[in-house]
Amino acid sequence: MWSVTGKQQRTCDGVSRRNVLQAGAFASAGMLLPGLLGRNLHGAEGKTKPKQALMIFLAGGPSHYETFDPKPDAPLEIRGPYSPISTKVAGTFISETMPKLAAIADKYSLIRSCCHDNSGHGGGQRYVQTGYKSASLEDELPHDYPAVGSIVAKVRGGMSGALPTYMHLPNGGDGGPAFLGPAYDAFSVYSTGRPVGLDIHQHVPLARLESRRQLRMSLDTMQRHADRRLEMNALDQLEGQALQMISSKQALEAFDIDKESAAILERYGAHEAGKTLLLARRFLEAGAGIVTVRMGSWDHHGNAGGTVTSGTQENVPPLDQALAALITDLEERGMQEQVVLWCWGEFGRTPRINQSQGRDHWPQAMSVLVSGGDFKSGLVYGETNKKGEFPADRMCSPADVLATIYQQIGVDTSQSFINSAGRPIPILGHGEVLRELI
Repeated sequence: MWSVTGKQQRTCDGVSRRNVLQAGAFASAGMLLPGLLGRNLHGAEGKTKPKQALMIFLAGGPSHYETFDPKPDAPLEIRGPYSPISTKVAGTFISETMPKLAAIADKYSLIRSCCHDNSGHGGGQRYVQTGYKSASLEDELPHDYPAVGSIVAKVRGGMSGALPTYMHLPNGGDGGPAFLGPAYDAFSVYSTGRPVGLDIHQHVPLARLESRRQLRMSLDTMQRHADRRLEMNALDQLEGQALQMISSKQALEAFDIDKESAAILERYGAHEAGKTLLLARRFLEAGAGIVTVRMGSWDHHGNAGGTVTSGTQENVPPLDQALAALITDLEERGMQEQVVLWCWGEFGRTPRINQSQGRDHWPQAMSVLVSGGDFKSGLVYGETNKKGEFPADRMCSPADVLATIYQQIGVDTSQSFINSAGRPIPILGHGEVLRELI
């Protein structure tokens, strides 16, 4: 049973969003349906299915020393408490904190020479999520550029299969649509598989949804001001997409990880990392175009966010287990060529461990894991110097990484969209494809 309401809610950026759908019996448990589904159905029959994308974002900035770029020959205060271990690929070593990923190193490649010059969380996150440099360290100054997920939704123009093009796990503010508008925002889902946005009730039959919606739309139209008409019309389109999604059995089942076998659940792990990456795989399998996952808390300064040791112990093992499980699972399901995957944070960490036994922000060097799609496997692109301070070979930027991702999923980065000031803004202002990796 399903119900519809016309409740309005205004966000902090002034965008009016209506909580338009209240649905009951979503899979086997109550779930929320957000109103931000947007876009028309994608593509025509007979066309080649475009590649899908999955970005795993390690918010806070993971240490490259304790993950993918250990420095065993550096002094203790630089190399840290962990040792490197050999991997499935001869001559490639990663931190001993990641044994499961070490065992499948032939299924992904590493970029060790990515870097930029913004040491703020906000500024760094803006750069890696949009490909445009931020004018401020945090969010002090405006940054009106859409995130990669919103760009993909705009370019593809629709729901992919039974699900929205752009989905995000868990609930959070990573990567908004900026001037593209709310129709291209992410469909956010908690790690429980519960979508973010609307309440659930069980009293209106599904067959009555369309007539109730049309009646409310007629009443809404009478109240609209001219300067709000385009925005409200866009929201009406989102509502129609929401009706389409909740009537799809394939979409409903994608949110329920309890349908997975006990062996798969155990492989991914019962922690949030495992749940979110398993849900991400299910969403991609059901047709989502791009899923972004915000995972862990990696800001390990010592006096805040944990020390090198405690922060690593809290965050790395879940990532190691869940990411290794996902990469293996995608291969076993024949999805590895269809899904382009990359994992990174906003920057790396300082070479020298500080007096609080932590590492501080260091955008001058960071590591990126890439897998699937047309990416070659078992490679290491670039390297840092002996102390892990700076790239010593094949320096690249976050924009270069995004250019490589966009190229693989068929997005022309020279294409432009008009911003709020009426100016055409290209998808990427700079960035070159890292062709050695594909």
